[in-house]
Amino acid sequence: MSIGVVGYTTRFRAFTLAQLEDTYRKIAELGYDGPESPLGRFLSIEESLALLAKYNLKVADVHGDIEKPDEAFKIADKYGVKIFGIPSVPGEMMNSADGFRAYAERINKLAKPFKSAGYFLQYHNHAQEFRNFPQLNGKTGMDILIEETDPQVVMFELDTFWASAAGADPAQWISKVKNRIPIVHFKDFAVDWKAEDVQLGSVPRRFAEIGQGNINWPAVVNACREAGVQWYCVEQDRTVLDEFESLRLSINFMKGLGVK
Repeated sequence: MSIGVVGYTTRFRAFTLAQLEDTYRKIAELGYDGPESPLGRFLSIEESLALLAKYNLKVADVHGDIEKPDEAFKIADKYGVKIFGIPSVPGEMMNSADGFRAYAERINKLAKPFKSAGYFLQYHNHAQEFRNFPQLNGKTGMDILIEETDPQVVMFELDTFWASAAGADPAQWISKVKNRIPIVHFKDFAVDWKAEDVQLGSVPRRFAEIGQGNINWPAVVNACREAGVQWYCVEQDRTVLDEFESLRLSINFMKGLGVK
């Protein structure tokens, strides 16, 4: 297993080459294996690879135009990965079960050249995918995506915070996509009267360092091990702490749970 950092965590620390190099140096010193995806869009692929190699870092996935698979394959090959992130279900399609089904059909069509070439597409959830449809006896949009996409090529990247925000059990959902979940976003969910408004309803909630919130992390880690998760990627959308202090707290807690 590997421990990564989601780029959104350090988005304010990667505007220049000097900042980006400092970010890579610091996450390496903290014990992370690398950013989930390459940082620094202003770099060429060759420059990006050289900087990653300088700090002995690797990446878990890449992003590209999946409607141009041949170009996407070239990017993935240079970084030595097989996984491509795919966009979330568009907002208007999330309003109905038929919308989720239509999106699953669209992804299956786009996935065909990836499947034949030995690559994978990966869907990352937020809270909206867990809305349920009473006419389907409570089936959720996430259920539809799981059931109606090709299990041999479409993977899932569960976000523990957003699953919790939707009232779902992240460990349970990790288990539901066993062998289809190479990466998990580790993000704690804290109930806190001092929390900023993150537009999640009337209960004050906030993004928290791993182990500083309300998620049952031993259950999540056990589910990850049983499901075959390869990368445990820490994401801190917002923090009152310095980003690297936040990342230090998270990785130390994770290592205490045996994630190394």
